[in-house]
Amino acid sequence: MIGPLFIRQLLVAACLLTSFTLAGQNLDSLKQKIRDEKSQEKKIELLKILGEALQADRNPEATRYFEELVSLARIRNDKFLQAYALNKIGISWYQENDLKKSSQFYFQALEQTEESPKFFDLKSRIYNNLGWNFKMFGDLEKGLHHFVRAEGYARQSGNEDVLAMVLNNKGVVEKDLGKYDNALVSLKESLELNRKNGNKRQERFNLNNLCVLQIRLGQYRDAIQNLQELLATNTQLGDSVEMTNNLINLGTAYAEDSRFTDAEASLLSAINLSEALRDMELKRRATVQLTNVAIARGDFKAAYSYSLQAFKLSDSIKNLEQHRYSIELEARYNSLIKDKDLEEARKDLAEQRFYITLTLSALILAIILMIFFIRAIQMKKRSEQKLLALNSEIEHKAGELREANAEIMTINDNLEKLIEERTEVIKNQNNRLREFAFMNSHKLRGPVASILGIVNLLKDHRNDYMTQELIQHLGDCITDLDRVIHDVNRQLEQDDSMEHQAPDVID
Repeated sequence: MIGPLFIRQLLVAACLLTSFTLAGQNLDSLKQKIRDEKSQEKKIELLKILGEALQADRNPEATRYFEELVSLARIRNDKFLQAYALNKIGISWYQENDLKKSSQFYFQALEQTEESPKFFDLKSRIYNNLGWNFKMFGDLEKGLHHFVRAEGYARQSGNEDVLAMVLNNKGVVEKDLGKYDNALVSLKESLELNRKNGNKRQERFNLNNLCVLQIRLGQYRDAIQNLQELLATNTQLGDSVEMTNNLINLGTAYAEDSRFTDAEASLLSAINLSEALRDMELKRRATVQLTNVAIARGDFKAAYSYSLQAFKLSDSIKNLEQHRYSIELEARYNSLIKDKDLEEARKDLAEQRFYITLTLSALILAIILMIFFIRAIQMKKRSEQKLLALNSEIEHKAGELREANAEIMTINDNLEKLIEERTEVIKNQNNRLREFAFMNSHKLRGPVASILGIVNLLKDHRNDYMTQELIQHLGDCITDLDRVIHDVNRQLEQDDSMEHQAPDVID
């Protein structure tokens, strides 16, 4: 059998503390480092290391550092850290054999947890520790109830190491309740998980509890053989806690097999080890078994002495009070859970109202947008109709413009023809002017030159015959000049008639 899940956690803390020692730092220097540390994150990690290391040594001072973690968690509003630290404080009180305070802190830790995957592993540990407390109270049914819950959260978290430990403890309670088949299933699954994960320590726990189951089933010889092998292994490993458990169970097996001397020797060795470990629960169990052995041997004086010791160790009245207080705590926790559920329901209702309001608002907005879009479509259609009418008008105007352009092009063509004709007329006139200039320089000039020559001769000669001949020549020249002038006039008249034939107006 094993106690709460803190055993594995304490081993981890011890390893961490060893690493500090190897680095030249002892507990005092670690405490000083915590005091000097300014970073809150680093301080939290250091507090965890120191607290778990002290708890591994069953040092009550561990509580102080976990309480400091609780304060930091409240400042940071970190529910996970707060639940972790409160669970650790509960473990410290369990080590002090104060199940009442231990249960109180376990339930406080549960109050800080939430139904989210982040918390599942921690919730499985807390429920496991509560289950073990109720087992210690003797309320096995309630203990089994908490182990079942611990198993559910362990499976959801996927932490096989924690699941294996929970199944081991659940198997122990099922064994104590006489549910041997269920106990065998739980213990075997735990054993398979531990072997799969190479967890030798937890594997030894499983084997020890399977041996106890063999005792309950009357398989004493097999149980004794297996327990002796386990005791040798645990002795070799120096595991005092499991050595004590092995000795108590071995003493029980010897007693059931009527080997009372061996039983008494094993149980007395278990008491010595439990005193060294300061574990009063292990000592109480060994003392109870010694009482039964003394009764079986008929040594009632020894039996009375052992029973008094067991009574003092168990402190039944206080145990009953603690059990009653734990039941009250559980009721308060369940009430808190119901209040939380009610609050969640109220939040859900408020959230549903919010979403309904939001949906209605969205629906109204959608209707408004739909009306807006319909109006926009109608306006678009009207605009399109106006645009079509305007396009039609533009097309009509464009047609008129094309006709006007065609007319302008026709006029331009006529103008080009007129210009060509006028140009031709001007060319003809230029040619005639050149002809007239030619006539003036050649045809008119010849008769005029002859006339001038004859006139000069007439001035120089006084001969009548000569004069008559010159006059005759003068008349011929004047006749030639007249003929040329008539030719020129005729030519000019022809040009005038041709010019009048050219059009003056473009139709």
